[in-house]
Amino acid sequence: MFSLIFLAIQSCYLAAQSPNPFSLKQMPWSIALMDESLSVPNFWFLNYPLNPAIMIGTEYVINDHPRHDWVVAANLGGYYHKYSQTAIFLNSEVGFRYHLNRWNAQLRAGAGYAHTFYPGAEYRLIDGRPEKVNAAGAPTFMPSVSLGLGYRLSESEKAAEVSLLWMLAVDQPFSFYTGLHQLVGFRCTFYPFRSSNSYTILSS
Repeated sequence: MFSLIFLAIQSCYLAAQSPNPFSLKQMPWSIALMDESLSVPNFWFLNYPLNPAIMIGTEYVINDHPRHDWVVAANLGGYYHKYSQTAIFLNSEVGFRYHLNRWNAQLRAGAGYAHTFYPGAEYRLIDGRPEKVNAAGAPTFMPSVSLGLGYRLSESEKAAEVSLLWMLAVDQPFSFYTGLHQLVGFRCTFYPFRSSNSYTILSS
């Protein structure tokens, strides 16, 4: 508890020292291309058939250190599963990242909102007969945990980086198995708004 309080105070102090800590030029943006599957955690990189997923996000470093840092992140994404469901989601994450030269490893925990849609036609019994209906989808709560292994493309701390990403998310109130999603793929994070004379890119 005292560690969390100290971290919050230190974060406020660092933000106060920065002229504009939430400037778009100070925050990296990322895009991840992944494969989604309904499965228990297995770290299998690709499952067949492929179910495409994409996630776009940004992050803010709240405690920077030469060897490690804490970050908060926000993501917007979606996936398509032909035989299960399609979903769009918005979530936030808190993560710890450890640096070793150009490499880094990170662990994140998150929570968010997902809206799911069945990819095929939906029918309901009306007066004893099945009739096609226009379904509006279902809102769900989506907690998640993710692991990442990243590599900077140059020595600069703000260099471009590619990451291998593994993410496990749960849709509730679905049952544990039908709502358990594994997403695996690659992420690239960068500073799209930096000026051209000092253009460098950072990854999460």
